[in-house]
Amino acid sequence: MRKSTFSFVLGALCAVLAGTIGSFALLRMLNTETVVVSTRTLYPYTRIEAGDVTTVTVSKTSGIAGLATNESAVIGHYLSYTVPKGDPVTAGDLNPSGGSFSTFLTQYTERTGQTGMLMSLPVQSPLASVVNPGEQIALLVPQQNGTTQTLTTIEPVPVLNVLQPAKGGTPTALLIFVSEENYKILAPAVLKNNVQVALIPQNDSFAAPGSIPLANSPSTLPAANGIVSTTHVTTLPPKTGSTGSNTTSKGGGHG
Repeated sequence: MRKSTFSFVLGALCAVLAGTIGSFALLRMLNTETVVVSTRTLYPYTRIEAGDVTTVTVSKTSGIAGLATNESAVIGHYLSYTVPKGDPVTAGDLNPSGGSFSTFLTQYTERTGQTGMLMSLPVQSPLASVVNPGEQIALLVPQQNGTTQTLTTIEPVPVLNVLQPAKGGTPTALLIFVSEENYKILAPAVLKNNVQVALIPQNDSFAAPGSIPLANSPSTLPAANGIVSTTHVTTLPPKTGSTGSNTTSKGGGHG
């Protein structure tokens, strides 16, 4: 009789314990969800590959809308915004039109509140080849006006991504975002391969030299009186708190 009672009590305890464990498991399942997160920092206009994302279990209290819950929902899609390593990927981060540049531009301007143009700047100089996504650069556009050479400085210019060939390899272009005003300056210069990339500090404290002499410039022309003009370029730092790019253009002849 004692053995039967003990077995009954033990069975009841096991049933209660199993029920408790089951309740905790059910409660945990109801309060958590599986979401897709990035395995590395992903930049705008990146095509998501299988190794770029993974799934983790998180609390449902995150409050983030549109979370992707399956890797297949994001693999093969292009991003419109940067997703830091370990952050979840949402439907709003994806370009709904595949690799459409126009859709990408629309999404980018809507989220940032800035107006401007996207440009693909060919990597044609050593400095351009060491630029990383997410950094800011300065673009220098030299122009010859008669006997005077000017250098237009556009800065800071955000580099949204560094584009590479589909099969990988050496970067071929920098994906940048510029104002419409600066686009009109850059577009013809890009076609003439006449844009230089300059690196600037990435701590929002751009401190360029006050004057940069362009010595031995092959494009410097003799003045009408036969005297070769000396060109100096004056650059100015961006305004504090400014989100756009500033353009500075100074003429030569200030020896």
